[in-house]
Amino acid sequence: MEEILKNTLVFKGLSDERIKELLSQIRYEIKKYKNFSNIAYRGDEIDGLNIILKGIISTEMLTKEGNVKKIEDLKVTDILASAFIFGENNRFPVDLIGNGDVEILKINRANFLKLLSLEGKILENFLNEISNKTQFLSAKIWSNFNNRTISAKISNYIVMNQKNGEVIIPNLKSLAENFGIARPSLSRVLGDYVDDGKLERIGRNKYKILNEAFFIK
Repeated sequence: MEEILKNTLVFKGLSDERIKELLSQIRYEIKKYKNFSNIAYRGDEIDGLNIILKGIISTEMLTKEGNVKKIEDLKVTDILASAFIFGENNRFPVDLIGNGDVEILKINRANFLKLLSLEGKILENFLNEISNKTQFLSAKIWSNFNNRTISAKISNYIVMNQKNGEVIIPNLKSLAENFGIARPSLSRVLGDYVDDGKLERIGRNKYKILNEAFFIK
């Protein structure tokens, strides 16, 4: 197991002997799953560090239409949802399905914290992992945002900020500046949404979503 772990992002740079010594000071378990087992569902709690020791895990999401959309395959040495181990929302963002027999090293949050305190290299590796993921997602969001049409930007804003089928746009000028567009362009698109029956204006800067499918697409 130490041979596998030293190739993971968390234990990178440590010797087999050091990894074995560290593991002897904490509690952990190895969970085994048969082929095509449901390892976790979207929304299940993440209670600590999970590293794949054997097999492949497919990550999937169920679309609004009921279709299964495959996101990616995770392989040996990969960490499951590392960005969700800490913070307020400790839930898997996707379904996890075993593709073949799977083994996972599980270290609960308390013991992982102990591990981080025992070895500075592990702490550095983990912080680099989280930072790299954050920077990657930030760059991806920036790219998607800047390459979208005005309509796509506004639609995404409505989806992200709606509550119970309603959305408030308190400051058109500020939102237009954030989008990098002219305020009249923003007003025109919102007006088109109202004229086309996608939105209904129900108050000052407040809209009701009439065509949810258009904004979720």
